[in-house]
Amino acid sequence: MRLLLSRLGAGAFIAAALVRCSSFGSAADATPEASDASDASDAASEDSTSPVEASTADAGGDARGRCASGCPGSAGPCGVRAGAFCIDATEVTVADYRAFAEQAKGTSIDVGSPCAPVKITALGVRPDETLPMTSVTFCEARAFCKRAGKRLCGRIGGGPLAPGEVGAQVSEWFNACTGGTADGIHLLSDGGCQLESDASRAAGSGCQGGVPGVFDMVGNVWEWIDQPNIPDGASPTAAFQGGGYEHPASTNCGAGSGAGIDFRGADVGFRCCSP
Repeated sequence: MRLLLSRLGAGAFIAAALVRCSSFGSAADATPEASDASDASDAASEDSTSPVEASTADAGGDARGRCASGCPGSAGPCGVRAGAFCIDATEVTVADYRAFAEQAKGTSIDVGSPCAPVKITALGVRPDETLPMTSVTFCEARAFCKRAGKRLCGRIGGGPLAPGEVGAQVSEWFNACTGGTADGIHLLSDGGCQLESDASRAAGSGCQGGVPGVFDMVGNVWEWIDQPNIPDGASPTAAFQGGGYEHPASTNCGAGSGAGIDFRGADVGFRCCSP
């Protein structure tokens, strides 16, 4: 079921997709390993004048490259205010993740149970830096968000979701997808959701949903959310939501699935949230 809202012009959603926070800074929450600590320090210095920071200022951020919304966070997509929390305007892109991996390589980031500390390594060649970052584990997604001064989208107010809260308004991801108004409905102002394709497309290309300025929460790629499950005697799992580029049946915010926390899916990415 779709509730169609007024359609935005192409320039509006393209501009939103280009907005990024400033580049990754210091690594107070990471533990450098001796052989690579200097690499991380050098990368941080180089990153301070990155094109990402300049493009953010051009798109409405202040001179430091912060988002005009005032949402917390130092890197990745700019946050959009959704009531009591902020959510990234788009999925985290390959370019966003590459900047993170280059700055943080050689460090281990403690992202909490059920994850072991995440060792960050350089990202290999990818065909298109504008695509959503996929083939990333649940724990790596948590690590990116933490390093960026945000968190993987979980419970409004902070913390992971309980299993029964994935499709409830207490979930940051679900609340933003529905606009906090109707369970299971993705409020579309743009009908171009990427649901019947054989590949993802550039983050922010269309499909605005329940919160103005937030794109592709349905379709394009599934998105990890902070809902780990640790069954007795079994390996921990986590959930992802929103459907992917080849899931035409997943046209609602309640569409969900899950996998082991070490799973890497070609159609599974993520975005971050913050207070």
